[in-house]
Parts: sequence; structure tokens; C-alpha cells
Amino acid sequence: MITRFTLLRWIGLLIILAVSFFMFLFLVHKEQAMLMQAPQVQIRIAVSQTPLSSPFLVAKQLDIFAKYGLDVTLVPCYGGIDCIRGLFAGTADYATASESVVMFESFKRKDFMVLSSFVQSDNDLKLLSLQRTGIRQMSDLIGKTVGVVEASASEFYLDALLLVHNLTHDQIKRVYLKPQALTTALFDGQVDAISVWEPYGYQAASQSETPLIDLSLSGVYQLSFNLLMMRSFYIQKQETHQRLLQALADTIDWIHQHPESSRSIVGKALSIKKIQLETTWKDYVFQLSLGNALLSNLQLQARWAIDTGIVNGALPDYRKMLASDALERLRDQQGGVLP
Repeated sequence: MITRFTLLRWIGLLIILAVSFFMFLFLVHKEQAMLMQAPQVQIRIAVSQTPLSSPFLVAKQLDIFAKYGLDVTLVPCYGGIDCIRGLFAGTADYATASESVVMFESFKRKDFMVLSSFVQSDNDLKLLSLQRTGIRQMSDLIGKTVGVVEASASEFYLDALLLVHNLTHDQIKRVYLKPQALTTALFDGQVDAISVWEPYGYQAASQSETPLIDLSLSGVYQLSFNLLMMRSFYIQKQETHQRLLQALADTIDWIHQHPESSRSIVGKALSIKKIQLETTWKDYVFQLSLGNALLSNLQLQARWAIDTGIVNGALPDYRKMLASDALERLRDQQGGVLP
């Protein structure tokens, strides 16, 4: 039987919990309001011209950056290598790039960091050929030329497929090209196949007079796209990083709720047809993350690069390159859940 004293004690505890919860909501709202009222901070983000960069394109169009006091200039670049070069040259404060680009660059320098991953896909890379080449399966590539983007996800994906089919690194000849030059090289006969990411894969298929030979395998490689910055900038601009992450969290939540409108915005920004985005959109998992999956992927690819002789040096300590505390603060602010 519940006594009057016990009942009053439980009511008191419930009141304390309710007050604590509303105080928490008040403080979170107050912090966000202070961010929104703060002076606009100007930043430049080198953004790869691919649907993987959708959160940045959508946030810019919807003025979500401005909501958090950020005056953002999106600097277009073509592939993560081009973007990270802008970061290193000082023409951008942040850059988007795959974890493969992070891995390759980590053997050259240690002065940059990963703020967060914002999208993953296991079907963004394609290995394509033309019917006239006579290539129908992976073993037909032996002795052939394959166009790849050096030190990028394009190169790692090619070697991952070779490994799956029990082929070796030196059984094919790779030709290093810019991402936007791969399709032309294939059609002109400069290479027999290309390892390429979207939207170039779809564009190649739509431009070809005959169906392409698709040697791809989904699930072989889990690509992530990441937001990078210089280590010195990370130390100096903690509040700016928090604002940017909050803006991206809001944007990704909006993308989840409005997929068709998001595709429309991205299509216009990148001059990509609606049908193309509808075909590839299902492959993208937009989410802020910075954990063991990325760490394991970086370590796996680094060991591959060392074993194949593509890079020289010891395995980098990738834990020191992940700015996990910024994302942890955002997770705490959002009640432990990120979009």
C-alpha cells in the first residue's frame, strides 16, 4: 500500500526531473539562439562537384549556414584531390574528400584533420568498359589499360576489385587522368576501361552509343566523404566548427524529410538530370559520423597502399587525425542522436 509520504516523494522526484529536462531544453535553445545572433563568420569550403556533397549544396540553397551565423562560400572542385589541394594552398578553410584521399595524403603530411564524415555509399564507384574492347569480365583486363584518378578512391576501388577476382596489381596498366577526362579517354580509345565515381559513371553510360560493360561490384568498397581542415585552423576556430556541424546536422535532417526537393536542389546545382539522381540517390547514406568504421577503413587502405608499394613510410596514427571531440559535443547537445 502506497503511503501519503511515498506518494509525495514520487511527485517531488517527478517535478525535479521535469524541471531539469526543461532547463536542459532552455539551455540548448539559448546556446543555439546565441549562435544565430552572433556575427557572421566567413568561411570557404572546397566542395567536390558530386551528389556526395549534397548537404553543402542544400544548406547553401536553404540558407541554413546563415541560420548559424556562417557566411559560406562554396568553392567548386572536381574530386577530393582537387579539393584538398585548395585546402593546402589556403584558398579554402575546409575541403570535402573521400577517406582514400585522406589516406594517401597522410603519408605526405600530418597537418590536417577530419572534422566529420557526412555520407557513405557502397555503390558510388564504377568500373566501366565498352563492348568494342572485348572485355566482358575482370580477367579480360589482364594486359589492358585502365584509366584511374591517382591517389583516390578510384585507384583503391580498382585494386579492391582485382583482389576479389584473384588478380594482381601489376597485371593491368593504369593510366592516371583527371576525373572529368576519364569518359573522353574511354570513348577515344586511350584506355580500355575506367574506374570512376558518380556522376561520371552515369554520364558515361548515357553518352555511349551502346550499353557499357559494367564490371562493378556493390559492397566491395564502402566509400565515405569527409570534411577536412588544417590542424591549426581546428585549434583556432572551435566555435566555427560547432556552427558548421550544427548546420550540416539540420541539413541532413531536412534531406531525410524532403528527398525529392533535395534532389531537385542538387540537380540544379550540379546540372544533373532528375532521372540520374533518382537512380543513384538510394546509394547515399547521409549521416554525420566519425568512428571506428572510418578508422578501420583508413587503416585497411593504408596497409594496402604500403603492401602494393604505392606509398612509403610507416602506418600513420589516424586516431590523431580525427577531430572527434567536436562531433561528440554536438551529439551531447542533440541528446545523443545525430541525423
